[in-house]
Amino acid sequence: MMENAMDLDARPAADYPVADLVGLMNRGFENYFVPIQLNTAAFLSMIREDSVDLTASRVVLMDEKPVGIALIARRGWASRLAAMGIASEARTRGVGSWIVERILQEARERNDREMVLEVIEQNEPAVRLYQKYRFETVRRLVSFVGSEVKQGEGDELEEMDLRELGAMINLHGISDLPWQISGETIAQMNPPARAYRKGRSYAAISNPEAEHIVFWSVLVEKEGRGHDLAEKMIHTVMVYHGKKTWHVPALCPEEIGVVFERAGFEREKLSQWQMRIAL
Repeated sequence: MMENAMDLDARPAADYPVADLVGLMNRGFENYFVPIQLNTAAFLSMIREDSVDLTASRVVLMDEKPVGIALIARRGWASRLAAMGIASEARTRGVGSWIVERILQEARERNDREMVLEVIEQNEPAVRLYQKYRFETVRRLVSFVGSEVKQGEGDELEEMDLRELGAMINLHGISDLPWQISGETIAQMNPPARAYRKGRSYAAISNPEAEHIVFWSVLVEKEGRGHDLAEKMIHTVMVYHGKKTWHVPALCPEEIGVVFERAGFEREKLSQWQMRIAL
C-alpha cells in the first residue's frame, strides 16, 4: 500500500482555469517517454475534438498541491482516459495507481459500459499499470512517415465536409477504431484540416499548408475494397499537395498499416496498444 495515501485527493478539472490545466499537462508529461508540450489553443482543440469532459476529468492533489491530471473523454456509454500525466516530483509514489482506481470507480458510478485508452507500447511501466487494473489489449497501433511522391495526376480530388467523412467512417470503417480517428472525432475537426473524396475512397489530413502533414484517415467503402483504392488515394493526396513530409501517427491499426507500406511509407519505431476494460 502507498504511504501517505490520505494526502491524495482529486478535484474536477472544470474547477481550474484553462491556463492551469495546460501548465499541469505540460508538467505531467515533462521528461516523458515522448515529451509533450501544449499551448492553450492545442489544448482546447483536443478538448473539443476528443469530447473531453472537464467535469469528469480530475486534477490530482498531493498535500493539497496539484501534481497530476487525468483527462476523461465521454461519448454515450463509453469513456476514454484521454491523457494522464503525473508531475516528476510525484512519480513512482503510487499516484498513478491511485488515480486509475479512482477514475474507474467514478466511471462505474456513472454507469459507463467501458473505458478505453491508448498507451505507448515501449512505455512498459504504464502498460503494466493498466494491465494491473485489467485493461485488455485490443490491437497494436503503428506509425509511418513518407515523403517520396511518384509522378502522377493530383487533380482528381473532391473536397468534402469533415462531418460527412465522419459519417462515412462510421458506416464503412472498423467498428472499434481508436477514439482519436473514429468517425465522431473526424466529424469534430475543422479547417484547416481537409477531407477528400475520390470515387469510393476518402481521406482526412491536417493543415495542407504545413510542411509536415498528418493522414488522419484513409477509407474505402466496403464495396470498393480489393482494388488498391486506398493506396491510390494516398498517392493522389500526396501529389495534389506537392513535396511535403507525411505522417501517420501511432493510431493506425496494425492490420490497416499495410496500405501505407504499399504506398511507400516507412514504419516508425513508436507504437501504441489500444486497450479497453468492460465496466
